Amino acid sequence: MTRTDRLLACVVALSLTLTVAACGSGDPPTSEETPHGYVAGAEEMAEAQSAIAYATRGVGRLHLLDLITESEHGIDLPFGAERITEDGRFVYVDDGDRRVEIVDTGVWTVDHTDHVHYYRSPARPVGSLTLDAPITTVAGVEAHTTIGTADGTVTVLDRRALEAGQVTRLAAIPSGSATALAVPYAEHLLVAVGDDPGRPADRIVAMDERGEPTGGLDVACVDPRGWAVLRGGAVIACADGLVRVKLDGDRLTATTLASPRAPVATDAFGYRPRSNEAAVADHDGIWSVNAAKATLRYLPVDDRRLVAAASPADGSTVLALDDTGRLVSYDLETGKVLAQSTVPATNLTLDVDRAYLTEPAARVIHEIDYRDGLRTARKLRVTERPDLVVEVGR
Repeated sequence: MTRTDRLLACVVALSLTLTVAACGSGDPPTSEETPHGYVAGAEEMAEAQSAIAYATRGVGRLHLLDLITESEHGIDLPFGAERITEDGRFVYVDDGDRRVEIVDTGVWTVDHTDHVHYYRSPARPVGSLTLDAPITTVAGVEAHTTIGTADGTVTVLDRRALEAGQVTRLAAIPSGSATALAVPYAEHLLVAVGDDPGRPADRIVAMDERGEPTGGLDVACVDPRGWAVLRGGAVIACADGLVRVKLDGDRLTATTLASPRAPVATDAFGYRPRSNEAAVADHDGIWSVNAAKATLRYLPVDDRRLVAAASPADGSTVLALDDTGRLVSYDLETGKVLAQSTVPATNLTLDVDRAYLTEPAARVIHEIDYRDGLRTARKLRVTERPDLVVEVGR
């Protein structure tokens, strides 16, 4: 037997020994054997497990409408819902004052930029919090969830502990201003701070989860308001423009984008997941931001009053909801109306394929194909009045 043959025989024998040992062991799989994307307690799915989470205002029950099967599941709440917020997986239901209930909807998407993973697990309530002042903001991204209150304090929660069914407070950060906003981004918190508790914040500072400044970022932003975390960075609206924060290697960089019109609207940005574009509207027009290109434009609209906007992230159009409930698609360059729906809607959300419009009085949620002339794809009938609506799992 040659040396090569002897080495080959040894390798085969060793491989057989390891295989038998592994098969006979009761130990959990090693990290090398764990499939890519494996999440304990969850099932990986082939497509997004999107659902509509909705509640009737003042009623203590959250409903989850599965957008694949059209089936509904209800979760009891300890109080009547007045506002709901989502972070892709968790829904934060508050009573319009100091109490918030956190619900794990059991559907979520993990974005690895070049590919994504879709997961499903049982929906369940996680727990409740009672804060020291009325709740004003909620932001959940990756490792952290932040809850801002009217006293200028930001409470930081361990979002990964929420995944395990535990509510863990990490810090209470005093903003030094009347603004209580902290946007989780790239393992940092982008915290709105100021020097006068009676006035809005005037800058954004990068902090760690304990509320300690990291020295990585300190940028002017007067009266911070809406925000979005997009693929090209986090954007935070200020009174007279936007700040785009981006992770460059291991360093945070900030770009200030002056607004063609001020003040910028205070409403929430509308955007589809895993995109670079977001939009926000006031009564007279729409701001559209591209995080990757660090661009901001304003589209005036003269013939109707707008109540919400969202970007389909195609670089050429933007969607808006007017005060009559019509959804309108605009050309971003010219402002021309490309299409409009006739649904009397009160709420707008969208994912990578569809937009959803809510008609509470009829107990209907309309699924709209925004790439096909705002065609109504489905009318989804629900069991209760959908006053408060968000989409999860998208």
